[in-house]
Amino acid sequence: MATLGIAIITYERRSLLEQLVSSVAALTGSDHELVVADDGSRDGSAEWCRAEGLRVVSGVRRGVAWNKNRALFALADLGCDPLVLLEDDALPVVRGWERDWVEATRAWHHVACDPKVLRHAVSGTGTPADPYVSPAATGFCMAVSAEVLELVGYLDSRFRGYGHEHAEWTTRIKRAGYGFRVITLPDGRRPKAQLFLSGGLTMVKAKSSCVEAEAQANLEVGEQLTGEPVFRRPWRTPEERESFLAEQVEAGIDGGSLAAQIDARLLADTAA
Repeated sequence: MATLGIAIITYERRSLLEQLVSSVAALTGSDHELVVADDGSRDGSAEWCRAEGLRVVSGVRRGVAWNKNRALFALADLGCDPLVLLEDDALPVVRGWERDWVEATRAWHHVACDPKVLRHAVSGTGTPADPYVSPAATGFCMAVSAEVLELVGYLDSRFRGYGHEHAEWTTRIKRAGYGFRVITLPDGRRPKAQLFLSGGLTMVKAKSSCVEAEAQANLEVGEQLTGEPVFRRPWRTPEERESFLAEQVEAGIDGGSLAAQIDARLLADTAA
């Protein structure tokens, strides 16, 4: 059985990062790989991780999509399944919190958690067998199976900064047939609604890194991507590929074989 992969996604919030690393260490009972993806923080986050012996993938700031791809690629190269992405303002508060995530991801392949969106839930109890069902989307904490990552690929690197990148990724996952239930809204629409766990997590109050101009630009990017093929690489150009893999190598992730598989998958889809 593959090892659970946990990644912490962080930017300029070292105190939250340290708190989250401590909580994961204290409350996670399952064997796991831990990776920190740092989006070019200037507060010493990456340096602290290295001093603590943590595996950290970092580089210049490129935004949430690129940073989450840093984490997904590293965990995939380490052979992890499932892969859980925690934003740095998430905090496990229940011992063994990860067990629900492992069980739910095996059942549904893609699940999330966010206390703010539960007010939109239309059904469910938040357990792995009966997750909350909500038309909202979130990037606060998400998990995917290795099967989904292989089929759908990564967040689209055309998203820059902050905003909407996780929703577009989740939409592609649902297009591929994973992680949703169809609901009927009062206006008659029948969307594929996302699945949420109670999750054993709380959200720590913290300043958002959202820049409105970035979010608006990303909203427009997302609209332009509608209908494109489901599978995406974490890079789009040879220059992006070289830069991305250099970051992985610096973190001790070879990545060459996985990168070749990703490129081959794109070529196969293009040929088809």
